[in-house]
Amino acid sequence: MNPRWRIGRPLPAHGSNAGLAFALALALALALLPSVGWPVTLQVAPLRVALMPGHPVVAMTVGNGDDAEMAVQAEVFAWSQEDGNDVYRPTTDVLVNPAIFRLAPQGQQILRVGLQVPAGTVERSYRIFLRQLPAPAKPAPEGTGPRLQTLLRVGIPIFVPPQGGAASDLHWHLEADAGRGAGRYDLVVDNHGTAHVQLTRVAATKVDGGGATVKSLSHYVLAGQSTVVPIELPPLAADASLRIEAQGDDVGATPPAVVQVPRVPVAISR
Repeated sequence: MNPRWRIGRPLPAHGSNAGLAFALALALALALLPSVGWPVTLQVAPLRVALMPGHPVVAMTVGNGDDAEMAVQAEVFAWSQEDGNDVYRPTTDVLVNPAIFRLAPQGQQILRVGLQVPAGTVERSYRIFLRQLPAPAKPAPEGTGPRLQTLLRVGIPIFVPPQGGAASDLHWHLEADAGRGAGRYDLVVDNHGTAHVQLTRVAATKVDGGGATVKSLSHYVLAGQSTVVPIELPPLAADASLRIEAQGDDVGATPPAVVQVPRVPVAISR
C-alpha cells in the first residue's frame, strides 16, 4: 500500500469520437458556468496514526504537489459511530501543532500530533482533518464570471490502543426495509471487542451452498460501536441462513458468522 494518500487533478480522456464529443459538450457547458479552479494535490503521510503513552507524539508530513501556495488548517475530533454513521466531536485529548500553516509550491510541513490522555480499557478513536483554506479572492479576468474555489478536506484516523492489548469480537445481523426494494439489506456489524476493525471484504453465501455475494469496501467498525454495510442479495426466502465471512486489513479473516434473512416488512400506503 502506498504510504501516501494523493488527491489530484482529473486526467483528460483520450481516444474515441465519443470522447471528443463529450469533451466538446463539457467545454460548452463550462463556458456557461462560473470559472472553477481544479483541486490542488495534497500529500499526507502516514495514512493512519497510533498514539500510546510510551509513544505519545507522532510526526506527520503534509505536502503540496501544486505550483501555487496554499493555507491549511489541522483539527482533531473525537470519532464515534451512532446509528451506523460516523460522528465527530471537538476534543482536546489529542493536540496538533501547528494548527494553521502555509504550504509553499511543492513544499512540505511537519505536524506534531500529541496525546494528552492515558490509554483506556477500550481503544480511543479520533480523526485529524486537514482542510485547505480559501485563497484571497482575485479580480476575475475581463469577460469571465466569478471564480469558484474547490477546497480539499482530508481525514486521517488516529487510534490509541487499549491497555492490555487489542481484541476483536464482531457480531452480525441483517435488517430489511420495505421502502428500499427487494434484495437490499443493511448488514449491521456490532464490534464487542476492544479495538477497531477495518473491513476490506465481506462475503455472504447460503449455508446450504451457492448464492454468493462478495463486496469489497474500506469500512471501519470502532471498538464497542456499530456500523452498517449496505448489501444487495439475490432472492432469498425469509428466515434463510447466510454465512458471513469478512476480512480486515488489521486482523485478516474474521471468524465466520451465520445470520438469518429477515422478513421484509409490508409497506402501508395511505
